[in-house]
Amino acid sequence: MLKLLKIIFFILCFLVTNWTFAQQDLTWDNTVKSSWNLLFQQVAIPSTKDDSRQQAYFFKSKKRRPQPLIVSLHTWSGDYQQKDPLAKEILARDWNYIHPNMRGRNNRPEAMGSPLVMADIKDAIEYAVKNGNVDTSEIHIIGVSGGAYTTLCAYMQLDYPVKSFSAWAPISDIEAWYWESIGRGQRYADDIVAALGGTFDPVEARKRSPLFQQFHKVNRRQSSLYLFEGIHDGYTGSVPITHSLNMFNRLVAGLKYQATSLDSISQLALLDSTLISDREIIDLLTKRTLPLYRWDQKELSGRRVYLEKQFDNIHLNIFEGTHEQLPQALSYLPVHCQGQYSYRILTIGDSNGQIEGGWVDQMRKILPNAQIVNNSQSGRTIGFDNGGREKLNALKNIDNYLAEAEERANKKPYDFIIVCLGTNDTKNEFSSRQVEILESLSSLLTKICQHGIVSKKTRLLYVTPPPIRAENIDAKYQGSNERLAQLVPRLVETAKGFGFKVVDIYHPLLGVLDYYAKDGVHMAPEGQQIVAAQIVATLDEFINF
Repeated sequence: MLKLLKIIFFILCFLVTNWTFAQQDLTWDNTVKSSWNLLFQQVAIPSTKDDSRQQAYFFKSKKRRPQPLIVSLHTWSGDYQQKDPLAKEILARDWNYIHPNMRGRNNRPEAMGSPLVMADIKDAIEYAVKNGNVDTSEIHIIGVSGGAYTTLCAYMQLDYPVKSFSAWAPISDIEAWYWESIGRGQRYADDIVAALGGTFDPVEARKRSPLFQQFHKVNRRQSSLYLFEGIHDGYTGSVPITHSLNMFNRLVAGLKYQATSLDSISQLALLDSTLISDREIIDLLTKRTLPLYRWDQKELSGRRVYLEKQFDNIHLNIFEGTHEQLPQALSYLPVHCQGQYSYRILTIGDSNGQIEGGWVDQMRKILPNAQIVNNSQSGRTIGFDNGGREKLNALKNIDNYLAEAEERANKKPYDFIIVCLGTNDTKNEFSSRQVEILESLSSLLTKICQHGIVSKKTRLLYVTPPPIRAENIDAKYQGSNERLAQLVPRLVETAKGFGFKVVDIYHPLLGVLDYYAKDGVHMAPEGQQIVAAQIVATLDEFINF
């Protein structure tokens, strides 16, 4: 065992002295202040620990049903004003959100995971719960880099019922990171010294390190922890992956064996495959892959997964990446979104409704008791023969669609009819015929309203087409998003004129389309969840709570 530890020490020393890609101003620690969307409110939260007032950005969900609360923690060198890439998706999902200051940059004793910081996080959550539209069973803390460090501190110390903690590229050992930063000439070593009072104190550094803090199992019994780390971090980023690996081992060994010593955990890992062995750590550090875990070709938003571990509610994922948080981070939160409605619902859409994992499939997951009849078809338009194919023209075929839907409902009226069409009408081949679209939509909606499957109690919804990427798009969609931008307001006005409730997904998805739609048109299931949730939120407006 001693020989193996020496080998590990040698490798780590080699890596520390040869990490030539160290960055002084990392992408995920960019402290440039950004102008926040005016929908986010700047608030001041009184501290329960001292006389200070904590600044934060806050967003309250406008949905009728209480929604999750996302507590997004700033990076090591940032503060509450720092640009948050999650903000656009918060608006798209319409979730509650707070971005607290937590004593600002981690270069002062009152910052860097101090008791004041923990109190500030709790104060921020309580403020959001009091002033937002929060489902208190759905509170999620998330951070990247220094924000992930604070997330781990909160996981170990915070006395509050939080459902999940997501730490992307976290720091878990302040003492280790101090020496790693010294070895690579990074400014973070100076920050650590300043936060420790002016001199490096290894004892105090360990107190500020989640890796060595006491784990309150009772507080976390109902909480999940997610550790995400790019395999190349430490080579092309500022935090070696050992911080995540050791944190996972520390927590799992503590739960299974009440072990806290890293030496004893190394011994246990030789016999227990739940833990990560020293040999596996060496493979990950030197090869930056772990072939043993590559056989199933798992992916994380299209990134290869090299190591995936789970014990109880503790999760670890080492993926193809560096020091980063994937843009789809919010889609990995364990948010439970399900209703008990047993409605009859007819959906009429195009490929985004037809494809596996599309918005209709996502609605079925949210509303498992609903009877959803899906009449969606790839390439369908409102009123054009797409590619010369009459069968793709919804207006020409609507009578057949409705007759089939009537049979499938045993000639009973539907509770909801949802129409989501218009994307394919903006294709290049129809660019000179855009004036026809509104007339076709009017005719289509007229036929729907007059059919026998519509009763006085039937609710009608029109879902706007989603946005389309403006650049790097298939030739048939060139210019489509520009046409959509002009068309959507008129589609909305037309649908409302026929008594349809409108669900606007075009504008909310503009900020996140590239995250979820590789081809710029068809979103991955995680993105389709956003559409489905917005539709279900509109259904909620018809329900008496």
